[in-house]
Amino acid sequence: MEQKEKKVQEMYMEFKMLDNYIKQLQSQLEMITHQLIELNATNSSLNEFAKLDAGKEIFVPLSSGIFAKASIKDTSKLLVNVGANVAVGKDIESTKKLIERQMEEIKKIQKQMVNDLEKMTHHAAQLEMKLQGMASEE
Repeated sequence: MEQKEKKVQEMYMEFKMLDNYIKQLQSQLEMITHQLIELNATNSSLNEFAKLDAGKEIFVPLSSGIFAKASIKDTSKLLVNVGANVAVGKDIESTKKLIERQMEEIKKIQKQMVNDLEKMTHHAAQLEMKLQGMASEE
């Protein structure tokens, strides 16, 4: 009887660990999906920006819900952050290509995470069924 209780405890611990891992994966998947949405919006904004003429007045966000009026001086170049507070000038097409590459990378990661999540969920469901079966035997 003691051996069976130990087995049930081990399976329950494994189930709880899987449950925590599944929740972490779901949270990470949600963040990645949000990143994709943001990159998609950036891509759309770049398409709209490409249609603007120099001198066009726009609103520039300073913070959440706070904007300033500004005029576009050059519609052919953008400043792109490359890390460590360094920005480089890029044209719209190369910036769009950069965004598209980032989106493709994120989609690959997203696909792998969905795969992992499906495997973990399936394994957790099997463990739960075994645990329920062992509990009903008593």
